[in-house]
Amino acid sequence: MDRTNADQFRANLKEWMDAAKTEPVKVTRKSGESLVLINAELFEKMQVDLARLEGLTVSLIDAANGRLTTATESSTAKVFERAKKRALSHKKTNKVGG
Repeated sequence: MDRTNADQFRANLKEWMDAAKTEPVKVTRKSGESLVLINAELFEKMQVDLARLEGLTVSLIDAANGRLTTATESSTAKVFERAKKRALSHKKTNKVGG
């Protein structure tokens, strides 16, 4: 992961955005707070992966507690559809600077 500070990030925004196409860029503020700039496709993939992992965790907890049902093609499709909706439910916003 590339790293930079906020001043250098602002001064070279285009270059850092280009760099973030291939690997995440960690930007650290003077306060010590850090943010990460990543490719949108990678972010979306990470959201889907996270939703899958959350679903697997719930399933494992259910199995450990004996809450099991027989899976059908229909029930499996519904589970994946719910996971996909959860992962992609974040609304896109456009922030306009003035």
